[in-house]
Amino acid sequence: MTKQKHLILGLLFATFSISVFAEKDIKPEKKETVVSSEKDTVPFKFSNPASLDVPLVESFDDVDNFDFSSSESYNNFDPTFDYYGIWDTISVNPYKIDLTKKEDTTEIVLNDHYQCDYQHPFCGKVTSHFGPRGRYRYHYGIDIDLETGDNVKCAFEGTVRISRRSSTFGNVVVVRHKNGLETIYAHLSRLDVKIGDHVEAGDLLGLGGNTGRSRGSHLHFEVRYKGMAINPENIISFENGNLLVDKYLVDKHSFNYVKDYTKYKGKSRYYQVRKGDTLGKIAQRNRTSVSKLCKLNGISKKTILRPGRKLRLA
Repeated sequence: MTKQKHLILGLLFATFSISVFAEKDIKPEKKETVVSSEKDTVPFKFSNPASLDVPLVESFDDVDNFDFSSSESYNNFDPTFDYYGIWDTISVNPYKIDLTKKEDTTEIVLNDHYQCDYQHPFCGKVTSHFGPRGRYRYHYGIDIDLETGDNVKCAFEGTVRISRRSSTFGNVVVVRHKNGLETIYAHLSRLDVKIGDHVEAGDLLGLGGNTGRSRGSHLHFEVRYKGMAINPENIISFENGNLLVDKYLVDKHSFNYVKDYTKYKGKSRYYQVRKGDTLGKIAQRNRTSVSKLCKLNGISKKTILRPGRKLRLA
């Protein structure tokens, strides 16, 4: 009996020893910690090359606070760095350059059949051309008639620089193109792109409308170089919806309209009365007053205006 007790105690001691030493070899299981961050929700990030010792622009909200002009990363972000050097998402013309004094000639490639092509923004009737609009206003683009909700497309490949609501342009999109131009699409009823989006020629930018300072649904379309407007009809056939030339040379003569308009503002101007016109409508359209129209033309506010009559405006 004594031998059996000793045997049982020996077995119990051996079992206990094995379990203790086994526990020492067991390592606790590591739990993976998931760290959540607001960065995980950013829809788009600019990824700079690892070789560049520059800050990372996390989202488009940071673009306006980032000095691209002093960073090599800007050149990686925008291929037109040599043309512009800055990235502004608010102002249509942040460059403030007087190109009437441009000393050289720049060749703009509009269509090379390989890297650059063109798509007409919208095929419609031109209702207002590039040029003076009253004594103190200048129309820097082309107005194309459309219906609210019609698709407005991008003319050339590029990057969306502006997509926002403006008091004058209404809903407006500005696209910076690889060929060095920028195009403007104004009075849209809906914006379908956001700042920084890469767009191809023919991509949908938004829907036509009547927002901002506008009388009736239409697309206000502009072509600009370094902030200054170029007559779109010098490069585009709005009747046929295609390019007139594959290349366009930009020099100081491209902006002669600035000097011509300065001279034009000092000359007498006339308006031909159309059916349905009133003195009030004519005055508002030409940024003048009814009393001034009456004084210049020797008429009264009760004068009946017949279609075809010419009224002096200045």
